[in-house]
Amino acid sequence: MSRPIPFSEPLYLCGLPSPYYTPSHLRWQKACRAFVTKNLHQYALEWEREETVPPHVFQKFADANMLLPNLTAALPVQWLKRLGINDILGVVKVEDWDYIHTAIFCDEMSRSGLTGPGASLTTGMAFGVPPLLKFGSQDLQERSIPELLLGKKRTCIAITEPGAGSDVAGIETTAEKTEDGKTLCGKWDEEMDHKRDMVALLHYGCSYFWAWPCRSVSYCGSSP
Repeated sequence: MSRPIPFSEPLYLCGLPSPYYTPSHLRWQKACRAFVTKNLHQYALEWEREETVPPHVFQKFADANMLLPNLTAALPVQWLKRLGINDILGVVKVEDWDYIHTAIFCDEMSRSGLTGPGASLTTGMAFGVPPLLKFGSQDLQERSIPELLLGKKRTCIAITEPGAGSDVAGIETTAEKTEDGKTLCGKWDEEMDHKRDMVALLHYGCSYFWAWPCRSVSYCGSSP
């Protein structure tokens, strides 16, 4: 058996004992590496150069429930069970998911050494969905969460502004009350498209807003 390049593998994969990694984690690492290598890493350099990842790749990850590891642990088990999602890659039950599974996922997704292709698949689920799960009203969750968890809809988080970068203390985006709700006014540097919903951080009592759909990078639209 060939030896790995020094420090190219985490120590628990090199035979060193660990009190943290269980058989569940080892099964997950093996399945995760096989999936990510086949569907992402072998094309990552090509997609990095093209500065785009084909849409079918996102759908491939969604169909395999491989967007869900971007959520915080523990996973939203009630929502997932309701949607018929019971496991990820057939090796980890959603109710057994913990942060070590998450750490393994992050490690495997980064093995190409390229941040662009992997981030294009993960950041929407990682940053856009958790605020909805934690702070969203029941009505808002019912309208958005099922399609987001199933990968039928994409989202992003709108924070980075031309003047403030990602300095959330310096954001200038505001919301104003209107007769039909609230209106968001601001500009973001995020990559958006017309089919993507967004979570925006803005000055309205330091609130999160859920706005859909994005009409352009310079956005003014109604939010419930």
